[in-house]
Amino acid sequence: MRKQNSIIRILVFVFAALIALLVIGGGIYLFAASRSLKTLELKPDFAETSLEVGTQYTFSIKTTPSSASIKKAECVVDDPTSSFEINSSGKAVLTTGMNEGNVTVYVECKGIKSQVLTYSIVDSVARAQAEAAAQAEAQKQAEEEAAAQAEEEAAAAVKKYVKSTGDDVNVRSTNSTDGDVLGKAKKGDMFEKVEDVEDWTHIIYKGQDGYMKTEFLTEISEEEYNEGPTEDTTANTEEEKEEKKIQTKEEADAKVKADTENANADAAAPDAAAPDATATTPAIDPDAVAAALAAAGGHSYGGHTFTQSEWNYLLSKWEYTGDAAEMITHHSAADLIQLLDFDNPPGVIRSN
Repeated sequence: MRKQNSIIRILVFVFAALIALLVIGGGIYLFAASRSLKTLELKPDFAETSLEVGTQYTFSIKTTPSSASIKKAECVVDDPTSSFEINSSGKAVLTTGMNEGNVTVYVECKGIKSQVLTYSIVDSVARAQAEAAAQAEAQKQAEEEAAAQAEEEAAAAVKKYVKSTGDDVNVRSTNSTDGDVLGKAKKGDMFEKVEDVEDWTHIIYKGQDGYMKTEFLTEISEEEYNEGPTEDTTANTEEEKEEKKIQTKEEADAKVKADTENANADAAAPDAAAPDATATTPAIDPDAVAAALAAAGGHSYGGHTFTQSEWNYLLSKWEYTGDAAEMITHHSAADLIQLLDFDNPPGVIRSN
């Protein structure tokens, strides 16, 4: 009986020991389980979304449970010029590199990975310098444009003037020979110049826009324009015109006289037995020719009077355009009389 009681005591002790071991082991397990890492979270200690080059930024590492150990945590960064590690205070420290771009970081421990954070890295100093340089360049360009505009406005404010060097030069409505002719510029006429348009000059002509060929214009000063044409210039122009008229009249008179003398000599040489023919054709008086030229359709010429029918026939004979002066300058009175005698044109009543 005593032996049996001893066995029972031993069994009870062993059972109690097993229970104690189970309780202690379970407690140890539960304690260890309560301290094991379940989640990781990176929380930046800064508010910036863009990070500066060559600068340190810290992150707090939050764990679940909070007592979980992160001694074996690994900090991961994808930028080889940047560094990311845990310091002695248990914070993750990111040191950015010197190049602009993007950087991605996260923390991993015992197979547990935190969220992935991505930031842009910028060089604000370089950007500020570039922006300042761009602003300076833009300001310089704006100042240059303003100066150029002011210069153009100043040039436009200064009026320019031109003077016609040709006579009877067309002034047109456009810078083209197809433009309407607004009028004709006389030599010495002055105009206000607007601008040059290719080989034309834009002028103000009688209060409206006009265009003249630049080759017929010369620039003049405002003083000369304000003074207007000088008396000497006007006098010279009138003198030149008068000289041309006198010269033209003298040349015409000389030609008529020479033609008449030649015709009289030719008429007298072959027929010496007929002196009356020469006698009936007196020498041409230049004054009479001038009078005939001045008379509109006059028929007295070289001391001979032609009838209207004779005159018309003579004009049509050489296909003149009805210009009596042109016929007279080419033929003497003797030529005309001989032609009428030789042709004896029908329907023409001879005056002699």
